[in-house]
Amino acid sequence: MSRISKGFAAITPLFALAAGGAAGGAEPPRALALNVIESDGSVEVELVANSPVTQQVQYEIELVGTSRARHRGDTSVPAGNRQVLSRFKTSVADSWCATVDVTEASGASYTLTAGDCSQD
Repeated sequence: MSRISKGFAAITPLFALAAGGAAGGAEPPRALALNVIESDGSVEVELVANSPVTQQVQYEIELVGTSRARHRGDTSVPAGNRQVLSRFKTSVADSWCATVDVTEASGASYTLTAGDCSQD
């Protein structure tokens, strides 16, 4: 085995750990995610559910661009079934910001952001 092959053999397990393959302290997968589609002068934001387990989730989404849109939901998402829970589209000038506050049935809470969101 060449020196390069031996080096790859030693590094490969590290990549598996970095990707969460065998890491014991890895964060559990989140039930919700944002999908963003930007085009000339507009942005479309989708709130997508793809939970590894069936569970109840609560969320509040806000998209600020040229206008402001908000939506709040409380829904059950089935395990492994990707679905769009909410979709917003707005025109944008210089900047825009999407934020989603999520609470999962397990009690996990997190905020998803996209765009030019400032942390005040």
